[in-house]
Amino acid sequence: MNNLLYLAAALLGLAAIIVVVYGAPRWALKIRTSARLRRQRVDLDGPGGESATRQSLIWLVDRKLFAGDFQELEPALDATGRRGSGARAYYLALCWVLPAAVAAVAFHLFDVVSAALALLGSFYLPRRFIRSAGRSAEIQQNREAIELCHMTRMLMEAGLSPERSLKLIAHQARELMPGLIYRIDRFNRVMDSGADRTAALNELGHNRNLTVLRSYVALLKQAGTLGSRVAGGLDQIIEEAQQQERGKLKEQTNRIGARMTVIMMLFMLPSLFMLIGGPAVLAIIDAFQR
Repeated sequence: MNNLLYLAAALLGLAAIIVVVYGAPRWALKIRTSARLRRQRVDLDGPGGESATRQSLIWLVDRKLFAGDFQELEPALDATGRRGSGARAYYLALCWVLPAAVAAVAFHLFDVVSAALALLGSFYLPRRFIRSAGRSAEIQQNREAIELCHMTRMLMEAGLSPERSLKLIAHQARELMPGLIYRIDRFNRVMDSGADRTAALNELGHNRNLTVLRSYVALLKQAGTLGSRVAGGLDQIIEEAQQQERGKLKEQTNRIGARMTVIMMLFMLPSLFMLIGGPAVLAIIDAFQR
C-alpha cells in the first residue's frame, strides 16, 4: 500500500513538472499581455530571461493569493534594484518560504502561543525590512542623482549627447553612484535595443519617490523635444535638491535634540539628583538617628 502511495505521489509530481515546463511559456505570454494592457512592467532582461523557471515565478506571484501583497512591496523592491522574476523570487523566499520554515520549527519546539507569535513575527518583519530597505535606497539614490546632474552637465558642456553622457557615466562612475547605477544600466540597455529615447527616459524615472531623478528626466525630455538648454536647468535642479537636503538635515538635527532630551531625563537627571541630593539625604538621616 505504501509503495502504491509513493508511486502515485511520484507520478503526480512528474505530471506537475511537465505541466509547468510546457505550460509556463503560454502562461507567461498571457501575463505579459495583461501587464502591458495595465501599463505594468515585467522585466525579463538578462540571460535566462525566457526560462521556464522565471516564467513560472511570474505566473505564480501574479495569482490572487500573492498579487495584492506583492504590488504593495514592488516599489520598495524596485528601489533596491530587484525587478521582474528576481523581485518575485526574493519576495517568495523572504515573505513566504521563510515564514513556512519558521512555523515548522516553532510548532515543533515551542507551545502553541509562542509558535503563533513566532509565525506572526516571521510574516511581519520581512515586509517591514523590505519597506525600510526601499526607503533607505530611495534616500540614497536621491542624493546620488545630484551627482548624476553634476556629471551630466559637465559632459554635455564638453559636447556629448545625453545618451552618450549616460553611457560614459555608467562606465566611469559606478563607485560614485552604486545605488543609481542599475537604473542607468537599464536605460542604456533599452536604448541599445532600439527603443525611443522618451520611453527609455520614462523607464529611468518611473519611481515617483525619486524627485531629483524625475526632474532630471523631465528636463532631458524637454530638451529633446523643444531643444532647450540643459545646463541652466541642471543647475536649478541641483540647487533645489541641495536645499531639500539641507532642510532634511535640519529636521534630523531637531529630532536628535528631542531624543537627547528624553535620554537626559531618563538617565542623566536621576544620576545628577542622586549626586547633588545624596549627601543632604544622608545628613538628614544621621540627624534623625541621633
